[in-house]
Amino acid sequence: MRSVKSILGNNIRKFVLVSTDFFLYNVGRVKNKMANKKVKTVYKLKWKNICVLLAAILLFVGVLFGIYWAYHFYKDYKSTMADKDKIHETVEVTNIVDDEKTKTIPPDSTLSKFDIYWDYIKLGLIDVDMASLMRINSDTLGFVEVKGTDFSYPIVRSNGGFYRRHSFDKTPNSNGWLYLDDDVNIEELSTNTVVYGNKLIWGSLFKDLDVVFKPEWNENDDNFVIRYYTNYYSTLWQVISVYKSDDKTARKTEFESEKETEDFISAMLKKSAVKFKASAKATDKFLTLTTNSGGENIVVFAKLIKIKDLQ
Repeated sequence: MRSVKSILGNNIRKFVLVSTDFFLYNVGRVKNKMANKKVKTVYKLKWKNICVLLAAILLFVGVLFGIYWAYHFYKDYKSTMADKDKIHETVEVTNIVDDEKTKTIPPDSTLSKFDIYWDYIKLGLIDVDMASLMRINSDTLGFVEVKGTDFSYPIVRSNGGFYRRHSFDKTPNSNGWLYLDDDVNIEELSTNTVVYGNKLIWGSLFKDLDVVFKPEWNENDDNFVIRYYTNYYSTLWQVISVYKSDDKTARKTEFESEKETEDFISAMLKKSAVKFKASAKATDKFLTLTTNSGGENIVVFAKLIKIKDLQ
């Protein structure tokens, strides 16, 4: 039989071996975890660096894109200003004397004899050198100017939306030009003639109409006049509403009944940002100048008060 001493010695050796193996095993596991943690940390650091790099690249591209568009708009602005200067230097706009062909539009019978209307109809109509304009652009239909502003430009036919992105000289330009719809009968005035233009932060022709919302313009009754000229007639209009809105009411040109026309007039007058001392009736003719964007638009609304047939 084995002695007690021998048995104890063997068990102690086994215990030491097992303990040593357990210790070494756990030390190995700890080392592996630490190694994995370092790998994950390095991995995370790399992804962080990549994200920062991508953000920097996107920022750089965004800055370049912004510079490009700023230069693009500035170039278009300079081109538009050059067109304006050329037109005003080349084309002569003069006043014409009333004659037997000149007709004033009778106001409402209740209109006071002291109303500003009686002063407006004494103003002269304009004559525009359309031949010179048509030599520059054969799509020219007319000319419009708003008193007390720098808004004084020829108008073209839309030509399928061409002039939303082209200037008067037909070169590409984000400012576009003033235009009438293709289906307009220029020989006769519709119930509401609508002249469109682009709306941009700066540079567009309609920026010249921002002044109508300022006291320097709308507190002076002498300014509330528009002159509109074509080869068929020269006209004078009294401004009766100005506003900014995303509503498209102002673009309606014809109406099916007197009631519908009266509702249209009422809606246009209620929107006005300026309280004009003016009214209108269903038998009147109207002229609307408006920007043509999907958002808020500038609208200047006027009624016909004098016309001369040029044919």
